[in-house]
Amino acid sequence: MDKRRGLIFNTGLILLFLLQAVTCLEITNLRVPSSYSISRDEGDHKPLILGCDYDIDESESKGFVLKWKHNELQIYQWIPSRNPVVFSAFKGHIDLGYSESDDRLHKHSALKFINPIANYTGNYTCQVQTYQSVQSRTAHLQIIVPETDFSLGFQRETNGSTVVFCNVGEIFPRPEVSLLIDNEKVPDAVETEQVQEYTNYYNMTVQYILPDQNKDMELECEVTIPGTDYKLRTSMPYLGAAFRANAATLQVFLCTFLTVTLARMLTLF
Repeated sequence: MDKRRGLIFNTGLILLFLLQAVTCLEITNLRVPSSYSISRDEGDHKPLILGCDYDIDESESKGFVLKWKHNELQIYQWIPSRNPVVFSAFKGHIDLGYSESDDRLHKHSALKFINPIANYTGNYTCQVQTYQSVQSRTAHLQIIVPETDFSLGFQRETNGSTVVFCNVGEIFPRPEVSLLIDNEKVPDAVETEQVQEYTNYYNMTVQYILPDQNKDMELECEVTIPGTDYKLRTSMPYLGAAFRANAATLQVFLCTFLTVTLARMLTLF
């Protein structure tokens, strides 16, 4: 009986120790936006800040270290008794003086980026640890470089057909571009893409030959980036009936002109 009681007592102590180790350090919130759009206008940059909120007991904070990782590669480390350190390609792109709190164990837990670039897309992990516990949480961030060109239009071809086109220039990452006619997506539009050599920005064009160019319709183009709420949309009317009427008027004019011209030529003989 004494051995059994001793076993129960020891098991209880182990469970209590494990419970304390788990509860003394806990990440409560990881503040990583799902996407961030880089501004092309100088002086109009919205700050990009990644935050890591956690609960920790001061009495259990021995050996405390906070780390940030990008795609499993450590990019940042902070120990309360020392200054933060930035590693790899992120050097010069993180504000080491940024602070969200005066608390000794939270002062430099957040990352504030300086001039973020498209290559910073990826999974970000906040890891906090003490001698008793290690906790981490991961979230994905998509960096978006907005387009420099977004246009919708149509043109008459020499063979008499009408081609509708939508252009999106210098955007990152690769977008999805859709043509719509009267709110219906065109399933067989032809898509072409060009990737810039140094920036990896995308130039996209979607084209579609109208099966009935004499019909009035509403043309639309929609651009989205999967996994984000980024969306562009533009529209324009296509007046096919007016084109048909103008063509008929032109035909009558040409016939009349030719008839009058021919009649005048005949009077000369």
